[in-house]
Amino acid sequence: MAEEDPVDIAQISFYLAKPQHTFETVLSTEKDVAAHKAAQQFTFDVEGVTCRFYYFETVSKRSNPPWLEFLNDKIAAGDRISFNARSESPNGILLMKIEERVFAATFGRSASSHLEEAAFEPDFGIKTAMNLCGNEEVRQTRSQSNTVTPTQIDRQVGKPSDTFTFGLSEAEDLRYISANIKGDKNVTLQGRNNLTVKVIGRNRLTWPLIVARCREFQEAFGKKDYASLFPNYKNFGQASPAEVAALDGELLKLLKAREFDRIQIGIPEFVSEESYSFTYSDHSKRENTIYSFLDPQQLDKHLKLDEVTIEQLRGKRIFAYSHEEDRILSYRRWRVYNCIVFEHRIGEKYFVLSDGRWLEVDCDFYASIIKFVAEVLHEEPCEDAYVDIDVSSEEDKKNKESLFNQEVCKRRPSAILFDRAKLRIGSGRADKEFCDILDLTDLGRIRIIHCKPYKDSSSTNYLFAQANLYSTAFLQDQIFLEEIRRHVGAAASPRKAEYLAYIKGHIAELNAADYDICLWLLFDRLKPKPDRGDIPLMAMYELKLMHDHLRNILKFKDIIVRFVPVAKVQFTTSKKPTVKAA
Repeated sequence: MAEEDPVDIAQISFYLAKPQHTFETVLSTEKDVAAHKAAQQFTFDVEGVTCRFYYFETVSKRSNPPWLEFLNDKIAAGDRISFNARSESPNGILLMKIEERVFAATFGRSASSHLEEAAFEPDFGIKTAMNLCGNEEVRQTRSQSNTVTPTQIDRQVGKPSDTFTFGLSEAEDLRYISANIKGDKNVTLQGRNNLTVKVIGRNRLTWPLIVARCREFQEAFGKKDYASLFPNYKNFGQASPAEVAALDGELLKLLKAREFDRIQIGIPEFVSEESYSFTYSDHSKRENTIYSFLDPQQLDKHLKLDEVTIEQLRGKRIFAYSHEEDRILSYRRWRVYNCIVFEHRIGEKYFVLSDGRWLEVDCDFYASIIKFVAEVLHEEPCEDAYVDIDVSSEEDKKNKESLFNQEVCKRRPSAILFDRAKLRIGSGRADKEFCDILDLTDLGRIRIIHCKPYKDSSSTNYLFAQANLYSTAFLQDQIFLEEIRRHVGAAASPRKAEYLAYIKGHIAELNAADYDICLWLLFDRLKPKPDRGDIPLMAMYELKLMHDHLRNILKFKDIIVRFVPVAKVQFTTSKKPTVKAA
């Protein structure tokens, strides 16, 4: 191409290094880059800016995927299909020093894995995009519910809309945004830690424009406009270095003691479990253990927890295993530390470890939750009739919630057991329950009872989510209502005719104010009764959201929490860890 015919580009992704870093410190190691095929390094100036460019090529070999081996099993040995391919792909890392700060731009699918993650500003992409785009021309968001069991939530609209359309919840941590830049619908900014610029139309990214944009991005990153534009984002701020050290110390104590109940582990981005499994190693000759899902207890097998350090948690990687390609994807990897989710309080401050960052929960956000629990949440004592029910199963060597539900219905024959009822909502699968126990009280009101062991935030959150989902569907889904009435009609309760007369046959005839929602949290009778303030903070907020929805919007009569003591047994068995292969 002639020199007077310059090339422009429609898309490029940028990272911004922290102030102290240089060209030499932003790569994981230059030797790794130089070891690749056709590795080259170039230095040049653009618009008075010094640039360094690394080029390298990666090679991958592919053989028969599992589906082809499956079909080969039915093909004669001499005719079986053998697939072999070798693919090569180009990669590039462009470093630019602008206003004494290093920007990195990556090209190709493997280039970003060679950047030193700790050298770059966290949330550079999302903060810059929020400040430059505002909240009126948003295309896509990705958020995470910050419970101990994280929930990834993706939202996308057909045309750019304001954030009200997206229905973002205050309980969600905004993780990603894609939006049009203010005043220019042809330019889209998107990302989280990195910032991807996409341009449509004629005015694409030329070298002078790239340099100008980087200066604009650096200035925008330092602004705080996003705090008012995206209220759900400001609920979480960075912990100080001293707080991080103290919080990391608490995490290490739990790991060394093998106390995994307060720890959750999961990939810090959306990864489909239908397509991928996971492994803690990428050995080329030795066997790699593949897990269909992640569990914190796996850390005991892959790390020496008695002497584990934060540096080791950051150095150890989790790799994605692709079922389609039947191989470990070396370029899809995450630090173990970034995959751990953990909550802890220091003094009056509350922190969440998420994606390798300790986030301080906004004080107003925190205060609103505590106020709800103290002043709004309705707690009542456990009823004497259901105290100390034995939930231990000697046969299964487990403590089972189902034993509690069954015993309650034995002690109160008029109650109806819905635990494991297998009902349908809409055209979905018949795997819903509605509740655990439905009880027509002696005062002639129906209470919808949900039970769950009080053991960790994950279990508690599931109880709140379950109550919210089923109670909403009860009022809004005709098929679900018919399934509930069918189950009542088949029950052994001597009062089932009264239930059916109470629960009308069409959703238009239902009145939420005729029902109470009861949340029963089962705790070990040998331990002190928990206080409602002991519920983990983010689980409290899930409860607040559920309460506000069911009580204030759907108008159920009351939401009542009870802590119920039960008899439990600490079963201990000795067996080798079960490895769940992909």
